[in-house]
Amino acid sequence: MTDTPAPSPSQSTPPRSRRRFWILISLVLLVIALWSAYWTVARGMAVDILRNTYEVAQAEGGALVCGEQGLGGYPFRFELECRPFEARDAGGRAGTVSGLRVIALAYNPRHAIVEADGPATARFFEGAQPFDRLSADWKTARASARLSDAGVRNADVFIEEPKLSGISGDQAIALNASRATVHARRNPGVVEDADFALRVAGLAVPALDGTAEISADVTLAGGAAALAGRGDWISLLRRDEAVRVSALRASASGVNLQATGTLHLDAKGRLAGTLPLTVSGADKLPALLAPFFPDGSSVPTSLAGALIGFGAPTTLDGAPAVTVPLRFDAGVARVGLIPIASLPPMY
Repeated sequence: MTDTPAPSPSQSTPPRSRRRFWILISLVLLVIALWSAYWTVARGMAVDILRNTYEVAQAEGGALVCGEQGLGGYPFRFELECRPFEARDAGGRAGTVSGLRVIALAYNPRHAIVEADGPATARFFEGAQPFDRLSADWKTARASARLSDAGVRNADVFIEEPKLSGISGDQAIALNASRATVHARRNPGVVEDADFALRVAGLAVPALDGTAEISADVTLAGGAAALAGRGDWISLLRRDEAVRVSALRASASGVNLQATGTLHLDAKGRLAGTLPLTVSGADKLPALLAPFFPDGSSVPTSLAGALIGFGAPTTLDGAPAVTVPLRFDAGVARVGLIPIASLPPMY
């Protein structure tokens, strides 16, 4: 009897490598299907959140208006685009940008990125704000925020080549800079507070010879709740010593200054508080400040004289300097006893 040869493995079953290939393809398809389902469900939730946000703004007397709205970004992002975008409050104040994009990473939805296209405009009550209206433009503007269960944990704003113009009463103001950044964080030592840092490089003012550099580091008492969107900024700013200025520095045309201290808003919304001010190059102040005062004003010369005559001698960055108190009271800024500017209410 002749034995029938047994079928070879290649004749009875597919090769093991081929099975692995089909298993891999099946897993990939399954992952794609699950990810697509997650993205679709999350997109639906985003649409519901947007609808609720619009309704809340309307119920409070304001409005959020998204022009040509698009919601996409599949597969790795959720991206909302509005062209243009406008926000209005119950008091008639409004802001508009030509385009707005809000991006959240699908694999990390608690990291949000916002990009804005200029120009932008802002409208206020006539005569009730430092500026009646503002307009701005820029090369690029981007903000990044990281969220937690309690709201915004930290945020960063980066603006390249910002340009700002406004009308304050009958005076037109125009500013531009090479770069501006703002950083906001919850204070690591006091969780109820929030830290803010501002940096402005290459600030150009029409009346100023050359450019200025400005930096500020401040802490807002109780600011963590406001940063998270759960607090009232005005109420916080009206507390005594609400704003702790740990470092304020500015330099322009050979004049350098540094200040620290505390500030707040009084009952009428005016800036109040004291900042000990250290200045080097005080002898150059008259030429620096003259363009910002009416022709023939003696304030720049008087201010420089008060600084030199009554300031306490010290040094700033190794250069001879003087320190005097800069006070804000009843809407007037004073260096020592000399009034240097009237400040409008902040609200």
